[in-house]
Amino acid sequence: MTPVRKLERREFLKLTGTAGAGLLIGFNLSGCNSQPEPLPMPTAGPPTLTAEPPTPTPMPRPPLEMDAFISISPDDVVTLVCHRSEMGQGVRTALPMIIAEELCADWSTVRVLQAPGDEAIYGSQVTGGSGSVIGNYEGLRRVGAVVRDMLIAAAAQRWAVNPSVCYAENGAVINRETGEQLRFGELAEAAAQVRPGNIYYVPLKDPSNFTIIGTDIRNVDEPLIVTGRATFGLDVRVPDMLYAAIARCPIVGGQLGGYDASAAEAVDGVVQVVTVDSGVAVLANDTWAAIKGRDALNVTWNEGEYADLNSAGLRQMMLDLLQEELDQLGEGEKNPEAVSSIEATYENPYLAHATMEPMNATAHVRADAVEVWTPTQSPGDVKTEATRQLSRPTTVHVPRIGCGLGRRLDNDYTYEAVQVSLAVGAPVQVVWTREDDIQHDLFRPGSIHSLRAELDAQGLPVSWRHIVVGGGGSADWSPLDQGINPRGDQGYRVGTTTIRTHQVIEDPPILTGAWRAVYNNNNAFATECFLDEIARAGGRDPYEFRREITSSRQKLAVLERVAEVSHWGSPLPDGWARGLACHNTWGMSDVAEVVEISVEDDGAVRVHRVYCVIDCGIAVNPRMIAAQMESGIAVGLTAVLKGEITFENGRVQQRNFRDYPVLRIDEMPQIEVHIIESSRNPQGVGEMGIPPIAPAVVNAIYAATGKRIRRLPIRAQDLRES
Repeated sequence: MTPVRKLERREFLKLTGTAGAGLLIGFNLSGCNSQPEPLPMPTAGPPTLTAEPPTPTPMPRPPLEMDAFISISPDDVVTLVCHRSEMGQGVRTALPMIIAEELCADWSTVRVLQAPGDEAIYGSQVTGGSGSVIGNYEGLRRVGAVVRDMLIAAAAQRWAVNPSVCYAENGAVINRETGEQLRFGELAEAAAQVRPGNIYYVPLKDPSNFTIIGTDIRNVDEPLIVTGRATFGLDVRVPDMLYAAIARCPIVGGQLGGYDASAAEAVDGVVQVVTVDSGVAVLANDTWAAIKGRDALNVTWNEGEYADLNSAGLRQMMLDLLQEELDQLGEGEKNPEAVSSIEATYENPYLAHATMEPMNATAHVRADAVEVWTPTQSPGDVKTEATRQLSRPTTVHVPRIGCGLGRRLDNDYTYEAVQVSLAVGAPVQVVWTREDDIQHDLFRPGSIHSLRAELDAQGLPVSWRHIVVGGGGSADWSPLDQGINPRGDQGYRVGTTTIRTHQVIEDPPILTGAWRAVYNNNNAFATECFLDEIARAGGRDPYEFRREITSSRQKLAVLERVAEVSHWGSPLPDGWARGLACHNTWGMSDVAEVVEISVEDDGAVRVHRVYCVIDCGIAVNPRMIAAQMESGIAVGLTAVLKGEITFENGRVQQRNFRDYPVLRIDEMPQIEVHIIESSRNPQGVGEMGIPPIAPAVVNAIYAATGKRIRRLPIRAQDLRES
């Protein structure tokens, strides 16, 4: 697989729907696993085209995962294709910004298209783990730089000068000696005839010369969103499309017993009733008829062995597993420097994703091909699986996603649409109601954490033990490597460390999955609250204590900045208090947050202000970084103040926002986001605002009331005055 290829015009036009002459080029970097290491590149001043250096002995290098297409038309329109899913995190703006920066494009002429699902062309298309920018930054810069130099070469040929005389800027190539300019559109056809240079040797800009990266650019979809013209999954319409609502078993591990479709078929608009793996699908000419038809179904369920499942029993199972771990460890050998010890247990509940756009997908299975429209975070998986199971080519379109939160990494709802379409021989849109979404979610697993630390005479930790037990059998639940551990991922000095790989309840078979920031949330709640307990036990200020034991420069920087901007230690209004927490998510970005809260006499917690500081390397789009921190804080506050999924008689007890509430606009605190200036390559942003918020709130509650909360969500009865 070559790193650079000219596209067949028919291939690109099919993708973009554009026409006319110009430059069409694609870069497939996903297969370049053994390219030579790049030689040092010139970075100062405007970029120039230089002779390609001799090829050194090939050395292994990590793959650059992406395939970016660039089109430059004679009318100066630059079309860039984004291969990751847009769900509000801004990736459809940020990734094109990176290409446009090195291309030296005029941003006002840039248009962005969403790539279809096809990992054979684009490499990994999984949008998750806050990895889209960090995983594509270098590759996308090189893509833009190669095309820039092709345009420079075309201009140099037209002026009959050496390419070193020319440079690109704001959508044009400029002759240094004469000041003449040629717009990219004027050069596009000629540039298409230039042989691309080696992508690993192309000169890149010095970040000090960036004109696009680092600026506040509005989301490219914003005009469509504010005018109601953006196409989300629920907006997809296909000729002769039917709508389906599916009755699913409400009991964990239960199965379909039987059903009588006569009442459903009598509902006006209902056209057919079929069974699929997940239950009974009612198809109709509109969503309302499909839902009413489903409600009219007479369905019986085989409840199975988990009909008596309840949350109290689940919690006891986790506590029993935790005790088994503690019994195996025993007391252990005491650290000779220790003069005291402290221990605590923290609990996190099961959570639903509750995305603003419920699950949905549209599919049309024909005899010779499959076409799918699905708001998914993993479109390549859909294409691969549908092609494999149905033995026919599959095209996957990715509309804008109305919130993902990790739920759309799994494609159960997409495969439902494919199954129903296959069964009825027509295009079908499967629509989940809010009740479907909450009751049949892939839940974030609950967990229980046991922590113990030995302290020296100065109150500093000389040993640390952290054991975690998770419930639900989630494949996305990973061993505890984002708490404090021997490798120092969290950047704290805590002495000798014992981290026990967690136990996970595989039985009962509660469906679980990734929830924004995944286990970082659970681990941050436990570790950052426990650090606060250690500090308070030694009579230390929580901020000064963290500064003293911090071993990471990035962590120290965010801690010091958040203390500065929040005026840590200064007086607050009566009844208010501050709390602090810090976390590094996925080994990428450090985030520190300080909250200001008050607790009412009835136990209600009010979060007034949040100060958030992030070190995420080079800030590609500061405006969107701030938005991601704000959204993460809102999601995290919902979880810490309100979020809990409970089970009774094998059933999820919550059904809608009335009993699974989300943070309302009048509950949203004032938020200040500060970004540490950095020369590091960009790090992750999408999930990083969530993990610190729960421990910051809980630590503030202790500062205000002297009551330590160790079980989420916060319950008013735990805080009411006695």
